[in-house]
Amino acid sequence: MTETESRPARRTGRPPLTDRATLLAAARELGFSDLTVGAVTARVGVKYSTFYRHFPSLEALVAALVDDVVTDDVFPATDEGRWQEQMLAFAAATFDVMAEHPGLAPAMVRLPESPDAMMSAFRRLTDRLLEAGFTAEDAALGASTAIHMGMQPWLTANSSGIGDARRRDQVLESAEPFDAQIRSVFRDRIDDPPRSWTLSRVELVVAGLETRLAS
Repeated sequence: MTETESRPARRTGRPPLTDRATLLAAARELGFSDLTVGAVTARVGVKYSTFYRHFPSLEALVAALVDDVVTDDVFPATDEGRWQEQMLAFAAATFDVMAEHPGLAPAMVRLPESPDAMMSAFRRLTDRLLEAGFTAEDAALGASTAIHMGMQPWLTANSSGIGDARRRDQVLESAEPFDAQIRSVFRDRIDDPPRSWTLSRVELVVAGLETRLAS
């Protein structure tokens, strides 16, 4: 008997049906708005039991997907430039990632913790505001307001449109007419999606912070 004949055949076993990365990729293709366990398993072609071997719940998958799309490269560096520009850039980055991934904003609100990348960017911005001479309270308020304003339009978005754009239409179509100047602002300034309008809000906060800093 040869050495090859005497060696027992190696059992390769059954290959895994899927893995965590495949499920996460399927979830990203579906997007936050259409994300269910059933939708993910149907796309991958596996049973629910297979899904739960990799993720204990839908919430765990959502948390992983949030971390997958809200990454460090989403946010700008905050070690150069004026603090005013950095606040606007932070709000713009927040707005843009929410725009790229519909349903992300409400998904984040439901999670017990914010993604690490957003917390890291938030810390960098608060540090920059402290360096500029703000009190800790004003630094925290300013940075958190930039996050909230970047997210807010997407928290009110649904199949009827984005919140600020819907409010614009409400003002323009109101049975009790608004002042002509207010109507003009809503008609001419609120874009869809309302990126410029959102950053104008942040500029108003920045102006208030400049006044606080100078006092």
